[in-house]
Amino acid sequence: MSTTLIDNIDWLKYMRLNATGEPELFDKDTGFPDSWVKQQCRKAALLCMAECPNVYARLRRRRLSESDFAGVVCDMVLRLARQYKYNAESNGNYSYTRRDDQPVTPGYNPSPRLFVAKDEKAILTGYTSSQGGGHISLGFDPGFGG
Repeated sequence: MSTTLIDNIDWLKYMRLNATGEPELFDKDTGFPDSWVKQQCRKAALLCMAECPNVYARLRRRRLSESDFAGVVCDMVLRLARQYKYNAESNGNYSYTRRDDQPVTPGYNPSPRLFVAKDEKAILTGYTSSQGGGHISLGFDPGFGG
């Protein structure tokens, strides 16, 4: 598998589109540097291809659009960026922790790692992987007089 497909994607363009609600994460002065964004997007794209092996073929055959693929990758990187930004920030002279607007259940700390969520996997593969749980009984069971 060649990585030329993911190397030719303009990750910064897609990140600007997907992070319009949170521009402070990628601001030139206070946000993450462009090199970090490109590296994390490339890593997330490789993870997507490892988790869903048919993504490469779907991208090449245009059954998965570049913008949809980049949207999934950017969502993964945005989760990571939010986690890093909300945890702590310092410049050597001061240090503070931002208030996280997303409530966290006690004893549960979200992982600051890249991962492919279930709904993102459905976008990448083109189908959901949920299996039917069996059948629904209508209550007409002869064993119970029905």
